[in-house]
Amino acid sequence: MRKLLYLFWILGILLVSACSYDSEKAVKNGDVINMNGPVYNFSSFELFLDNVEVGQSDSVRIANYTLEGEPTLYNLTFDGSSIDLKIDRSKNNNRGNDPVKVNMTCTDLVTEAGQQVLTYTLEGCNQDSVVEDFMLLTVLKEQVEEHEH
Repeated sequence: MRKLLYLFWILGILLVSACSYDSEKAVKNGDVINMNGPVYNFSSFELFLDNVEVGQSDSVRIANYTLEGEPTLYNLTFDGSSIDLKIDRSKNNNRGNDPVKVNMTCTDLVTEAGQQVLTYTLEGCNQDSVVEDFMLLTVLKEQVEEHEH
């Protein structure tokens, strides 16, 4: 009986660790990481923006983390004319009633410059015959300036 409990305990730990997607794993995968303030690997997103601007196919993944460390993954693929966004909340235990996975196709990626932040929004997103905008990422301008040095 004790061995069986021990086996279930080990399996439980392995299952939880296999389902998690911590920021260290995201860094190793080259993801853009949004930690509710700091954004890491932003240069990968800048390269994606540059490629979208010139019409060159590219892809990037953004890992958005909640304050509790729960990830929502945004997989963006640009085919030269539109951007496919695949949202994966399967590793986020605090997703509430949000669907686990969502796919949409968007026509534009717009950058808005505020006084202190840059906001990146996907526009013209078509999901289940509904067209809407999707706020993708917000970055402090000072962080972008620091990154350029």
